[in-house]
Amino acid sequence: MSLKSKRKNTSINKTKTSPSDLDIVFTAANTANEKKGEDIVLLDVSKLTIIADYFLIITAKSSPQIEAISKHIEESLSNLNCQMVSKEGFLGSNWTVLDFGNIIVHIMNEKERNYYKLEKFWSNAVIIEKKKWEIAS
Repeated sequence: MSLKSKRKNTSINKTKTSPSDLDIVFTAANTANEKKGEDIVLLDVSKLTIIADYFLIITAKSSPQIEAISKHIEESLSNLNCQMVSKEGFLGSNWTVLDFGNIIVHIMNEKERNYYKLEKFWSNAVIIEKKKWEIAS
């Protein structure tokens, strides 16, 4: 069993009524949008790495907003029976990472985002247009 397969099995309770990973990541993107996350980018990295299929990158204006977006995403995905594998970055943090197995969410302030430039690092990833995830809500 591959690392990605193991991670997938820990992230989502697989039943016939379980939403797909794409539904889950679309929900996370829309949830971030509801909490006024900015410059939301959804990347399909499934062909580039075994650590995840999707990266969701979100900019927040402050540490409290990072925490609010994080909490809202955790609650929304929990309602879809998607369990978080791990979380890095806590209260007062400039960058929080939520790991849902094959979906990884990065919520960071503008300074951190401009410095680390994750979109450039993963420039070979497929960008999922905002129109697609907004329609799915």
